[in-house]
Amino acid sequence: MEPLISKHELRSILESGLRSGKWSTLQFNKGTVDPILPSREFLENHPQFLDMDFRDLETYRKLNHRSAF
Repeated sequence: MEPLISKHELRSILESGLRSGKWSTLQFNKGTVDPILPSREFLENHPQFLDMDFRDLETYRKLNHRSAF
């Protein structure tokens, strides 16, 4: 059976979410047996994501993802 979304598309979603601070690589892959990792080019341009637990909360806040509190 064909997957509904390709690994390439998943990588694009992962990298977009990393750039916007929505999740870390570990959070994105939680519970999976076949993790999706950022591309080499992405990691060269954004080396902070070599730490798979890094989530860019500063960017998340700047993009107006603030809580109401």
